[in-house]
Amino acid sequence: MPVARRHRGKAVLLLAVLAIAYMLMSSHPSGEVDGSAAALRRRADKGDDSNSSSESAGDSDAVKSFRAPEPQLIDNKALGSPGPERLIFIGDIHGSVNEFNKLLETVNFKQGSDQIILVGDLVAKGPDSLGVVNKARSIGAWGTRGNHDDRVIRWRQFLDGPGKGLSEDEIQSLEDSGGLPYDDFKISKGHYDIAANMPTCDYLYLADFPAIITLPSPYDQWVVVHGGLDPSKAISQQSAEDVMTVRNIGPDGPTSETDVGDAWFDLWAEQIGPLGGLSASSLMEDMSSSTVISKVVSASSSEGDGPEASGDPESSNRKRQVANSTSLDEKQFKKIIYGHDASRALQIHDITKGLDSRCVYGGQLTAFILPGEELVQVECPNYDGDDVATSDNRRRRRDRMVLRAKELQARRRARRRSPPPRPVPKERLANARRRRVEI
Repeated sequence: MPVARRHRGKAVLLLAVLAIAYMLMSSHPSGEVDGSAAALRRRADKGDDSNSSSESAGDSDAVKSFRAPEPQLIDNKALGSPGPERLIFIGDIHGSVNEFNKLLETVNFKQGSDQIILVGDLVAKGPDSLGVVNKARSIGAWGTRGNHDDRVIRWRQFLDGPGKGLSEDEIQSLEDSGGLPYDDFKISKGHYDIAANMPTCDYLYLADFPAIITLPSPYDQWVVVHGGLDPSKAISQQSAEDVMTVRNIGPDGPTSETDVGDAWFDLWAEQIGPLGGLSASSLMEDMSSSTVISKVVSASSSEGDGPEASGDPESSNRKRQVANSTSLDEKQFKKIIYGHDASRALQIHDITKGLDSRCVYGGQLTAFILPGEELVQVECPNYDGDDVATSDNRRRRRDRMVLRAKELQARRRARRRSPPPRPVPKERLANARRRRVEI
């Protein structure tokens, strides 16, 4: 009897342990939610609130709907008195800090006497993005926000906002499930690491970069951007996103693709060319600002061509907006310094100066110096591991293959919809064979 009693005691204890384990599993069932939702739920549960499930849903919505503020569109810089001896514009650096330092030495940069102006994309692809931003801040460089700078800034604002406290694994789960706020948020691209590790002082410095920099006299013929400008719009009507990303102007407007439409700088030159590339002040001596601006806006239309001639209301409204805009819009007649277009490499024209000379792809890092319009370059190794022109060719080949596959699918669908051919009667086949034999 004592032995049986001991066995019964052990059985009761085992049943109690199994019951407790079952209760724990019921309260946290495995596989209930994916990793990203589980992370948000854990964050909500930490508040020990009875409405934890609703808070979790709210956190998910805040993550997905997050939108970072756009950069300042235009920063009208002042040079002070006395002004700098030289303005030194530098193309896309992309984390190439050694080449950045070498270029500063090559141009004999003197802090306090020279002003460095960066055309954007200080970060990404190269080996030391944090070092580039820190160096730029330490020498008081100005800059425009590039598309890669913008992605890093958006990442940082997300991590300081609804993404605060999420681990890298949890953010990866959000990316895998489509729960991140931007399609270009990819942890593997490196912008996340740059944003997460950038010191606050350097982040605030980079986030202060505008989309457009305008300059005072004696450099008031020059405007600085990263990507380009839309020639159909006054400068105050530009889109910050387009300014950071445009390469061409296609049928639907600005695009980052180089095989759609025409290069924005060619269209810009066509519109400025008839005016001789003169400054707004000299043009104002002979004609009113509204006349000049209307002439520039309609310069690409001729003898009844284009929406202006057809009385398109949107075009008329655009011309009224340009004519009534502030004096800052007269800077649309200026020369443009830009970067961003590595596939076309260095582009130096009378009116536009493209300084992206493919530094991170084994090209050069370029400086353009005013006064004198001097060019200085240093050689760069291929940090990216893949030439941008090769990447563009591969993308175009892939696009052609996709188009070809779609055409073949359309043909197959058309054949399936068409009625099958009528079979040839056996008698006709036999007669045809006899005729061949007789011949």
